[in-house]
Amino acid sequence: MPDRTMITDCDLCALLDVLDRCRPAAADDIFYADVLVGLRELIPCLDITFQLMDVTEKRVSTLCVNDDGVEREEVVGTTDEYLTLFWQQFWDEHGCAGPLRTGDHSTLLHHAETSRGRAYTNTPFGSLLDDIGIKDELLVPLPPLGGLDRRLLLWRTKDEPDFSEHEIAMLALVRPHLAELHTRRARELRGGPHLTPRQWEVLRLVSTGAGNAQIARALDVSEATVRKHLENVFLRLGVQSRTEAVARVRAFLDAA
Repeated sequence: MPDRTMITDCDLCALLDVLDRCRPAAADDIFYADVLVGLRELIPCLDITFQLMDVTEKRVSTLCVNDDGVEREEVVGTTDEYLTLFWQQFWDEHGCAGPLRTGDHSTLLHHAETSRGRAYTNTPFGSLLDDIGIKDELLVPLPPLGGLDRRLLLWRTKDEPDFSEHEIAMLALVRPHLAELHTRRARELRGGPHLTPRQWEVLRLVSTGAGNAQIARALDVSEATVRKHLENVFLRLGVQSRTEAVARVRAFLDAA
């Protein structure tokens, strides 16, 4: 029997194509809408949403792609029935705290079985989702950034099949790359310089006082490669030394 979670070369090419869609984001968008559009083409769903959440302030920012296009929203507090139930049950067993409650920010949460269970459907939140026709949800957690919970959410209706093991495996594979893209977007919104992920790794190590030999060992590259990375960093930042480079990016290293 074939492995239903197997990722093929075609799948990899398709995912790489989606990740390459991170064209300049619109205005204050929290993520790259084109990437969400591409993922929804690969994994059809009612909508796909990138969500940032400040639990302390009850602030939720979303970038959503559905049949109507791209939708943006930021809400604070309990402005409607859905949000009231959302926050009332947030930390409960069947609430939406998920990775925040467990501390697991890498395991995808598939709610098909849970949402069909009697205990869940009898909750006010479960009943509300049932009333609006939501049958399945897939939560793709990303590690928190700057105190904000980050997650990707995909929804399907009662007329659609549950998310398959293969679709879940594809999202699990792309999950760390989505986190990296959002970190890049967060830097852009803060006015940070555009450097490659490896250049940020080098600068983070430079900021600790590590020399080229130590950086080379930490990244498993040659010292010549480290020197080349630093040359390119100096060029991009318009600086002449390691000290100037670190001073230029220090405010952004936490989001690198």
